[in-house]
Amino acid sequence: MIIVVLLFYYWWIIVVLLLYYCFIIVLLLVDYCCIIVVLLFYYWWIIVILLLYYWWIIVVLLVCVCCVAPAGCWHDLDNSEYDCWPLDKPNEYNMIDCGGLEMAWVVRPPETVKTGEVFSVTYSVTATDSFYHWAVENHIFTHSSIANAEAARTFCEHHDCPANWKDADGENCCIHHANIHSCPLGYMTSESICGPWIPDDGRIFTHTISTSGKMTQTNWTAKVVLVHAGLTSLIAHIRVGRMQVALEAKSTVHPAVGLGIVLCGDGVCEEAELCSTCSADCGECPMSPTTKLAIGLPLSLLCLCFILTAVWLRYQKQKLLWDESWIIDFATIKQDQEAHMTMGSMMSVPVGNSDSNTSCVTALSSYTGQPGTRKTPFTCTGIYDGRTVAIKRIQTKTFSLSKTIRQEVKQVRELDHPNLCKFIGGCVEVPNVAIVTEYCPKGSLNDVLLNEEIPLNWGFRFSFATDIARGVSYLHQHKICHGRLKSLNCVLDDRWVCKITDYGLRMYRTDDRAEPLSTYQQRLLEVYMPPEFHNSNMEPTLAGDVFSYSIILLEIATRSDPVPAEESNLESAWCPPLPELISSKADNTCPCPADYVELIRRCRSHNPTHRPTFEQIKKFVHRINPIKVSPVDMMMSLMEKYSKHLEVLVAERTQDLMHEKQRTDRLLYSMLPKQVADDLRQGKPLQAQSYVSATIFFSDIVGFTQLSSSSTPYQVVDFLNKLYTTFDDIIDNYDVYKVETIGDAYMVVSGVPLENGILHASEIASMALDLVGVCRTFRIPHKPNMQLQIRAGIHSGPVVAGVVGTKMPRYCLFGDTVNTASRMESTSLALKIQCSSSAFYLLEEIGGYVLECRGMLQVKGKGDMVTYWLVGKKTSLVSKDVSPDAKTTKHITTETEAESEKERDLYSSMPGFLNDDLLDPA
Repeated sequence: MIIVVLLFYYWWIIVVLLLYYCFIIVLLLVDYCCIIVVLLFYYWWIIVILLLYYWWIIVVLLVCVCCVAPAGCWHDLDNSEYDCWPLDKPNEYNMIDCGGLEMAWVVRPPETVKTGEVFSVTYSVTATDSFYHWAVENHIFTHSSIANAEAARTFCEHHDCPANWKDADGENCCIHHANIHSCPLGYMTSESICGPWIPDDGRIFTHTISTSGKMTQTNWTAKVVLVHAGLTSLIAHIRVGRMQVALEAKSTVHPAVGLGIVLCGDGVCEEAELCSTCSADCGECPMSPTTKLAIGLPLSLLCLCFILTAVWLRYQKQKLLWDESWIIDFATIKQDQEAHMTMGSMMSVPVGNSDSNTSCVTALSSYTGQPGTRKTPFTCTGIYDGRTVAIKRIQTKTFSLSKTIRQEVKQVRELDHPNLCKFIGGCVEVPNVAIVTEYCPKGSLNDVLLNEEIPLNWGFRFSFATDIARGVSYLHQHKICHGRLKSLNCVLDDRWVCKITDYGLRMYRTDDRAEPLSTYQQRLLEVYMPPEFHNSNMEPTLAGDVFSYSIILLEIATRSDPVPAEESNLESAWCPPLPELISSKADNTCPCPADYVELIRRCRSHNPTHRPTFEQIKKFVHRINPIKVSPVDMMMSLMEKYSKHLEVLVAERTQDLMHEKQRTDRLLYSMLPKQVADDLRQGKPLQAQSYVSATIFFSDIVGFTQLSSSSTPYQVVDFLNKLYTTFDDIIDNYDVYKVETIGDAYMVVSGVPLENGILHASEIASMALDLVGVCRTFRIPHKPNMQLQIRAGIHSGPVVAGVVGTKMPRYCLFGDTVNTASRMESTSLALKIQCSSSAFYLLEEIGGYVLECRGMLQVKGKGDMVTYWLVGKKTSLVSKDVSPDAKTTKHITTETEAESEKERDLYSSMPGFLNDDLLDPA
């Protein structure tokens, strides 16, 4: 009951304590030893006071541990559970496993009953299969014949028990005892539970008549009469072998009216009534020591936890102050050579008094700028703990790590903001005293703004202004005044986020003996110095940072140095002119010039109290910024625009490339046959190819030597160009391939490289007639009255064709057929076409052409040959289509077949005659 009361009234304390204890345990596990030492060293008096004040709690705790703790094994029975004990000497502490024997109420006792009222209860007893195995293993049955589970089952389910329950025992009956006990709880002499043993007062108040039986008798019924008023525990009790089982239920017994029994609730606390049984008459019972302990202990622990938490927080504060994990050994910083090779390492570092987060050492420390120059050395970077860091050297001969410096370092280490350069650590050993901070590879804002090669639209500029305002606002929220704010101390990381550096650690840098300032550096210092600081050595103020921010806004707007090189009036150097901002749609113009200029005017007001705070500046810049996206998003947008533009350019270039490729293909196909050119383009090896039958055409200009001697070279070139252009237009109408032109010679072939049966002879013949015909009407440009005369020759026969050379490759024909065709041309006459007998027979076979026999002709290298003149085409001709693969061609001419055979016999003995075997293609 006490536990229930505590849970009802103080459940929220338990929840809070559980959460709080979990948090404290985690924290204490981290610094358990350190906290104990601090407690013993600093707060031993608190522990003594606690021990003196709460000694009685400690005593009670010891008593509980010794006496009350064993009660933890008590098992309070309820309506649905049952418990088992050994048969010999049962008590609260020696309960055993039931092994599969189960009990349950079938008809429960009524919750309320009157004294003397008779009621019936029914309970069930069942045994599972596992119970018999368990009972045999644990020797529950005393019968000597039970050696296994099956024998135990037979004994319990089939063995008859004695008629009188008093004669029943473990040797002759399975359930040899079953009855109902009643224990009025108000009569217990001490707090305990009522079990199957004799109550602690030595008396059993009531019990029913005992019975015995088999395990198959599942339900057991008994009649019960209760006579003692108050809460009564009813226990259904059975004995099986060497074990006993009890099932409990509770009933409240009310006295019957008119029987002279004490009645609770009548307002009179009688002798038989107790505060625990009748609080309505006797009042509430006084709080027991256990209750006092249960209430006082949590409250005491709560107070102790608050004290320990305060001690722990103070310890953590002191621990962070005296923690030296931030101290870095300068020898562990490796020189970063790669950083100096990139543009990101060109972060401006003035040589002035601690005006930057880095300064150059190592290989670049030998740099010395000329007085008055604006150039500054590279920042010094190094590799520490696997990452690149920026190193700021402090030029001092002595350095003492005082408590003030520790407090400054602690303050800076606690800062964490995306627009602040993270403090990593410091070196404290002379002469290598230095400050190590986060490294930003894009350089300072001043470097980026003065670099005209970097395009910056106003989206990026507003982003820089917003980042600086956020960073300084965070510093001001933590009561830190920058005091050295300038564009040189604003750096950009690899994501183009502007971060502020060189903040805090004023005492750390106090002894920094820098070189004398140059004229430019002195001017720059005066430009950023607020007007109220010119005539006094005031400490940095929040309003002074606002004034410096206005100069940075000027630099962002103009992308120029705030101190021009030709500036001569140092008195007005602190107030450079406002920029002329013109609004337009271009990216390089300010979208809100009036608001931007107004912000600059407010920030550099002469009266510090009229300057806005950085919280106000941050909101104002956010309001006037039309592009409220991060630099990364802007870069992605620019890249997307560039990608789209690039796609258009690529499409245009691809189209131009296709046109150029087509022109190249046309040029290539004009130099080489298409099939040969395609093979060359694909890298296939080209080998000479032989052709069984082809027709070659040769022509040259009669009297070309005399014509050339009487003409200028330009006239000759112009004349030949017009002539052969005309020829080229004509040969496009035929299945022929122009091999080459050499001077006035013109060479054409048909049947090579594409074979066309015997039609090559007709293609060349028709083409030759057209070329000779056009020459009759062609006029020489510089001699229009002169008749152009060409002579031509054709010959048919086998040839070999192939590409010769890799530079200016040429498709050439080889074989005796080429020489013979050339001889046909050289022995021909002006405006005449001479053909060999082989070409003659092919044309005769094809039909449709008029040929005249020239007769026997002496041909150099060939001897005597019969040649023919190709006069023209026949007008009355009805011919059928000739297939390129056909071996013969049918034709109708005015000459008879007999005359053709006679003519062939006439010339069969002549040199150059082609028999019928030559006409059959292989």
